Amino acid sequence: MITLSQERTKHLLSIHGWSGVLLGLLLYAVICTGTVAVFSTEIGDWSNPLDTPSEAGLPSGINTLVQTLADQVDPAYREEFFLFSSAGGRLMLQFEGHQPASATPGSSEPAPHYGVLYAIDSNRLQVINRVEGPEEVLDKARHVTDALADFFVELHVRLHIPSPWGLFVTGVLGLIMMVAAITGFLVHRHLIRELFTIRRHKDGLLRARDAHVIAGTWTLPFAFVLAFTGSFFSFATSLGLPAMAMVVFEGDQDRALAEVFGEPATIEDRDAPVANLDAILNDAEQRTGVRPNFVVGGHWGKAGAEIRVFTPAREGMLTGRSPVYAAETGQFLRDQPVLVGQQPSAGNTVAALMAPLHFGHFAGLASKAAWFALGFAGAYVALTGLLLWTQRRAAQPVWQRMARVVHWVGYGLPLSMAMTPYGTFVAQANGWSVLSAQWWVFGCGVLVSLFIACLARTSLHIRRYTVALTGLALLGLPAVRMITGGPGWADALSTGRTGIAAGDLVMLSGALACGLLCRFGARPADQRSPVRAASTPEAVV
Repeated sequence: MITLSQERTKHLLSIHGWSGVLLGLLLYAVICTGTVAVFSTEIGDWSNPLDTPSEAGLPSGINTLVQTLADQVDPAYREEFFLFSSAGGRLMLQFEGHQPASATPGSSEPAPHYGVLYAIDSNRLQVINRVEGPEEVLDKARHVTDALADFFVELHVRLHIPSPWGLFVTGVLGLIMMVAAITGFLVHRHLIRELFTIRRHKDGLLRARDAHVIAGTWTLPFAFVLAFTGSFFSFATSLGLPAMAMVVFEGDQDRALAEVFGEPATIEDRDAPVANLDAILNDAEQRTGVRPNFVVGGHWGKAGAEIRVFTPAREGMLTGRSPVYAAETGQFLRDQPVLVGQQPSAGNTVAALMAPLHFGHFAGLASKAAWFALGFAGAYVALTGLLLWTQRRAAQPVWQRMARVVHWVGYGLPLSMAMTPYGTFVAQANGWSVLSAQWWVFGCGVLVSLFIACLARTSLHIRRYTVALTGLALLGLPAVRMITGGPGWADALSTGRTGIAAGDLVMLSGALACGLLCRFGARPADQRSPVRAASTPEAVV
């Protein structure tokens, strides 16, 4: 039991409440979208699969194709190259450099980034698509392949606000979440007892409060970890590196990057062949025990260039490894830390732990499922906290309107997210702009839920109508996926693509859960007065 004076407890309760209500709806949106983004890889494979499943990591026999495609690329675009896995088992091979000076005559501005992106079928080792253009065009083409997952990830990471402002917003939300977690821990003095206490025979307000406390108490450590790691990701590159460069390196970001990530390789002014990539990948697999899934290098075809290989975490480990090879000979040079510096350090260890702790992908589907459950509980805590806060002040008209806003966002966001795949599937089938279609459909979900929130007689009806529509949206997704060209269950299972059928079953299970929530949720509240009904205890959850 934590002993606090009555005055300090009241002060902490005030901080806890206002830290949640000021940006609570945005925080709820970040948590809710992050819960879905945990399965970004599975969402990409489900929404845009290849005809046959692919092996984990980069496939064997890739060397000949990569060497052939590199020879076809303008030498000006070989300053950097990347090879990595994408949705459905595709491979993405990107060569990037600067547009030749002749393309921008008379300009004093630095030459723009320009390059070529190949989408490759990892099973047949054949090029599916080729895109050439400036960096913005390449980014757009790269995201089209993983469009649905990227939409949810960007919504979680930046709320689709342009950089760096989106990162600033989510970073601040992470700090607020830490404040709410810490003050929540301090104000719940009987912490052990509250882990299991729910007063079933009391009124609806007390039951709702107990459910909020139980979910919040069980998820306190998880909430703190998510908030801390999320703030780290938001501020590390958008604020931390520029600030370090300004203070320590007098604004020279190149010097700061060299200090943090190590000096770049010394490139000689002569051409040199590139070693066999298959041999490099096989050596990296033998050294790390895991098949590599990402390759990066620079100055393709030049002496002194290096190739860096990344491998995922081996079973029982939280972080992967990153061996570096000489591009000309394929000789192993060093085992470089994954993120920071060129020698093992405590800073790199801490930084490398941020991603697995935030995204929960360190133990495959088991850890992702656990992170999803804990994230769902965190979203429930955020939403019920806002509902309880507004309900206690329901006698004031401004808080009655705020309660409807909370219901609109709280239940309308899942509806909009459930509708978004419709735009993805239809746009992919017709060759339309996928991102534009996603935003149109997502916006329709926002408007529909807003219409319900404005016209429904009570908050209870807002919830019921919105949840029912969410269930209908999830119920129709498997059929629309197949109608727009996706494989059926028989085809998917016969070719070993079990994740497609599993994704459909998740959608159908979500629809069933929405139906049960509508059928067996809170009992109808007092219907005599719309104002009173909007603030009854039963309308809280």
